[in-house]
Amino acid sequence: MRLRARFWVAWYLPLVVLWLAFVDTLATAEVVLGLVAAAVAATAAELVRDQDLVRFRLKVSWLRDLYRLPGQVLADSRVLAVALWRRLTGRPVHGGFRALPFPIDRDDARSAARRALVTGFVSLTPNTYVVGIEDDVMLVHQLAYDHADPVPRSMLETDDE
Repeated sequence: MRLRARFWVAWYLPLVVLWLAFVDTLATAEVVLGLVAAAVAATAAELVRDQDLVRFRLKVSWLRDLYRLPGQVLADSRVLAVALWRRLTGRPVHGGFRALPFPIDRDDARSAARRALVTGFVSLTPNTYVVGIEDDVMLVHQLAYDHADPVPRSMLETDDE
């Protein structure tokens, strides 16, 4: 029971903080609604975890390139600014889908964690988002085609490496 309460609190507190950051007000109604919404979400997350419906095993070495995310966001913003300028001056802008290699893990829980981490990291950038990951290929869409690899090398490491 204590483990369950710890996991619930581990979900609840960050969700409350996120709510308050997004609404950007301390009005009583907003705070109460945030507390209730976070409680509902934390309860749902704990129910899913308790039923073992989703397995998620994060490898700490995948996180070593997370510091690059702000730079990637800025680089993608620059790519989009250039694309906008090209479009405003009547020149064509080409975007589309790219298929990128994505090695598969043998462990389903570790593979799920890596797919979630990479999807979140890549999709946070303004130019690129992950459409899906299937077999050993990740399909991304880019508003303006960019040759740079959107996935950090550390996040491509499998258990074999």
